[in-house]
Amino acid sequence: MNSLSSEFSSLQSNALTSLGHERLFNIAFVFTVETGFIPTSLAEHFFSTDSNIELAKMVNSQPLNSFWHKNHNIFNAELVMSNQLCYLTGVPNDDSLIITLNYSNISKCIYFEIDRSISSISTEHVFHLYLKYKNLVSVPIKCAILEITVGQYPGLCGIPEELISYIMTKLNTSDLYALMRCCKKMYHSVINNQFLWKTLAIENHKKAKLSTDLIQQPIMDWRIVYYEINRIKSGRRTNTIIRE
Repeated sequence: MNSLSSEFSSLQSNALTSLGHERLFNIAFVFTVETGFIPTSLAEHFFSTDSNIELAKMVNSQPLNSFWHKNHNIFNAELVMSNQLCYLTGVPNDDSLIITLNYSNISKCIYFEIDRSISSISTEHVFHLYLKYKNLVSVPIKCAILEITVGQYPGLCGIPEELISYIMTKLNTSDLYALMRCCKKMYHSVINNQFLWKTLAIENHKKAKLSTDLIQQPIMDWRIVYYEINRIKSGRRTNTIIRE
């Protein structure tokens, strides 16, 4: 998965090696951990100052099925978020698994369907499943916990960077500039997103019907190319770039 670190990509690959309902539960488990939920067996060894990458390394050091147990075909895992206990449960339903994440009296669920071709599932399909799971399950529970333990919902900086990147693709240029002015984190999230600037540059290039040489040369920084295309379109002699 391009949006995740190599550590979480490795975890996801491990999840896909299992079969049937276990595979579906492992996928949901990895998505939940990537959101910041910590398996209770690792809680004593993982500190709030550690990064999610460190957590992924800890999980990667053990088999995924060592973090959950199966009882009468029902999958269960205990995790903590901000020292609050949560339960991830998978209940089989024919060819699907009903995945539920519970905290106190709050629960969110989603259906994961068994797909015979899931072993060769595309990166794009996994990414969309990942976004759907986070939007509907893990992030809402995370927000509910933080509202109680911290006293407020996390702001834009509190949501996963993958969702921020997805939001960026839906914004026009003026909105992106406004986002860059929000804070340093958003500023660097925008200017360092080469996929975003490449998409914008190619779209503008097509609209302007410019020479293909501009985008076919080896390119290190698509943001510079985007500004150059805008300069050519507008007829300006110089480029105005928002500096880091």
